[in-house]
Amino acid sequence: MKKNVILEAKPIGDIKGVFNIPAYQRGYRWGKLQVKTLLNDLYQKANDSTKKDYCLQPIVVLRKGEGEYDLIDGQQRLTTIYILLNYIRQFFPFVQLNFSLTYETRMNTQVFLNNMDESTAQTNIDFFHIYNAHQTIKEWLEETFHDEPNKQSIALFNLHQYIDGYVKVIWYEVGDDADPIALFTRLNIGKIQLTNAELIRALLLTSTEEEEAKRRQYEMSIQWDNIEKQLRTDNNEFWSFITRKSPKTYPTRIELLFDMMFEKSDSERDTYFTFFKMEERLERSDKNVIWQEVINSYLQIKEWYTDNEYYHKIGYLIASGHKTMADIFKEAKGKKKSEFKNSLDLLIAESVSWNTKNRDEYWELDYTKDYNRISRLLLLFNVQSILKCNAYQRFPFSKYNSAEWSLEHIHAQNSEGLNTVAVQIEWLKSHLASLKDIYKGETQNELINTIEQVVKTEKLGRNSFDDIFRQVVNELSESTGTEYIHTLSNMALLTCQDNASLNNSTFDVKRNIIIEMDKQGAFIPYCTKMVFLKYYTKSSDTQVHFWGKNDRDAYLKAIKETLQPYYQLIKFE
Repeated sequence: MKKNVILEAKPIGDIKGVFNIPAYQRGYRWGKLQVKTLLNDLYQKANDSTKKDYCLQPIVVLRKGEGEYDLIDGQQRLTTIYILLNYIRQFFPFVQLNFSLTYETRMNTQVFLNNMDESTAQTNIDFFHIYNAHQTIKEWLEETFHDEPNKQSIALFNLHQYIDGYVKVIWYEVGDDADPIALFTRLNIGKIQLTNAELIRALLLTSTEEEEAKRRQYEMSIQWDNIEKQLRTDNNEFWSFITRKSPKTYPTRIELLFDMMFEKSDSERDTYFTFFKMEERLERSDKNVIWQEVINSYLQIKEWYTDNEYYHKIGYLIASGHKTMADIFKEAKGKKKSEFKNSLDLLIAESVSWNTKNRDEYWELDYTKDYNRISRLLLLFNVQSILKCNAYQRFPFSKYNSAEWSLEHIHAQNSEGLNTVAVQIEWLKSHLASLKDIYKGETQNELINTIEQVVKTEKLGRNSFDDIFRQVVNELSESTGTEYIHTLSNMALLTCQDNASLNNSTFDVKRNIIIEMDKQGAFIPYCTKMVFLKYYTKSSDTQVHFWGKNDRDAYLKAIKETLQPYYQLIKFE
């Protein structure tokens, strides 16, 4: 017997033969939720005007003889399809069942599967689940179409037509040298699924007896492993340059390149979409040509990654969610380098474009209404600042993509969220040092004395805290005005976790906390760090404790100057 692996998309109607369930497998265990989910998916697809193929997960088999197989993986799926087709046959006898299921140690299960009897359904755990699946189909019909038998019949007919013409399985027939128990254990202990990448590798590296083809497959195998290794290097920086998706979602990371090749969308529900696309492509193209496309894509990404300008501009477009790497490839196609760079600038400008009456109003953004716009502007400000000054560092997209981000008020003037005495006491403690620094040399200060007494006794009423809060904020603010609080000039990027630790603090307290977090190795975005170190303010205008008008004006000026290359590309009405 040949040892070749057979891997193909096989329509349900083409599944023929006897499938034996080996002794090492447990019996049928699908519950109502799984059966109804399958029915809903099939019915939805059957009634979709586009009539797309529907893919069930792999059926892994070992051929034992002509038309006989050991079913290593996929028992639950194949049994459910068998039960469903058997149910439809009650209404439409012409429905054919070309395969059957046998059991190495539970022979009565085969009899019950073909002749379900409610009276014996409770006598055996396998019988119970099989009968329950059968009844779930009936329940689903009644729930979906109520007491309208005619609609139920039409639904069953449409389901059969769709299953017969469009539903496929990934047929994975392993060679006779495979260890079926070891393979079953791998796939089922911990529910490890065959990935698209594993299946595609099997398609590309099909066994051959030709020496030249063997050599080419050996080269392909080495290249595959090298790409997989590279996608795991640089502490995920390379990966995070390519995508915002967590690397945890890709056990085999090269699969991302195949997803890009076939433009798999985030909304695609078919687990094996990419495998099916590859199989279709292989019917039309030589595998070596397809593999060279993968290599070329990888090398192009690597070239962009090593170039500082491409790294920051493409990295921003992807991290901001404005474009994907697949979009970037489309944009680059057929363009010279200079043209492509211009295109990237236009895409970045597009990412921060929104309708305003005139250019002067573009920067007049409000935290409560323009949260997402401010967030994107500040991300671009951070990335472009590093690129503009040719800083020794690169923007760490891996850290950015792996965190939840929020807008931090550089200076706060409200007590929202300070609801418990413990939190209020902690807030007062954190501001006491700043007040003492301001009034250094004064032996007596009423506000400081009041706070010290409150901290000592830990007795504080809500009204008294609000009063002290206002006094502290006034002392640590350049003015009592609040009109600037929610504007762009008072906003900085910070992770949600770090933001929460600042507790509506005033600028001086936040500054000290952020410096301490930076010392401890927390990721403080480049421009956020510059803000709290007052790098944007002239030394003649600097006062450490306040975030005043001069600071805000200097900060906003820096944002405008840094983003000018993209701002000038925006078309205003």
